[in-house]
This record gives sequence, C-alpha cells and structure tokens, in this order.
Amino acid sequence: MKTMKARLNQIILVALFTVIFMSVNVNANGTETIVVSGLENIAEPKLQIEDWMVNETCWLKAEKASLIEMENDERLMLEAWMVDETRWQMPVFENFSSMEAEQGLKLEYWMVNEMYWN
Repeated sequence: MKTMKARLNQIILVALFTVIFMSVNVNANGTETIVVSGLENIAEPKLQIEDWMVNETCWLKAEKASLIEMENDERLMLEAWMVDETRWQMPVFENFSSMEAEQGLKLEYWMVNEMYWN
C-alpha cells in the first residue's frame, strides 16, 4: 500500500516527465517569409502652403464674427425650489456666522515623534 507522500511524489514525477517530453518534441521551423518593404515604400505627396493658409485677413474675419455674436448671459437668480428644505432634506443656513467654528489643529505626540517616521 502506497503512502500519501509516495503517491504525491509519483504524480509530480509523471507531470514533470510529461512537461519535459512535450517540450522536447517541439519542432518549429520558420519557413514563412513576410515582405514588409512594400509598406515602407509608400511615397506621400509633398505638402504645399497655399495663400489662404497664411493670409491674415482670412483668419481675422472669424475673430470679428465671433465678437459680434457674443451675448451677455442673463443674471442668475436664486429661486424658491433651490433653497426648499423639504426638497433637499437639509437645513438652510440663513446666517453662516451662527455655524460652529472649527477647532484649531493641535500637534500630537505621534506626529512629531521621530520613531514613527524613521
């Protein structure tokens, strides 16, 4: 009767031989050739600068047109639904000075102890 250790060693040994057997039998010969030179020989046409590309009057017309069409936004107003307490389920603060002031920050021992930071 085989022990559990012997059975485990046998499974590992069979797996190892299987991997070695499979890797030894691999025979890869590259016979396919790829011609890439056709992609590299594509000639692009030369770019030419035309008169309208550098003519300032053509570009300044667009700026003048955008200035004429510019409108002022209407004045924003606070509406009732924006501060409705039932809609937002939050209290509306009428006076911000009545809110509690935050306490100042205090340095604690662990913040300045070099043993924590080195």
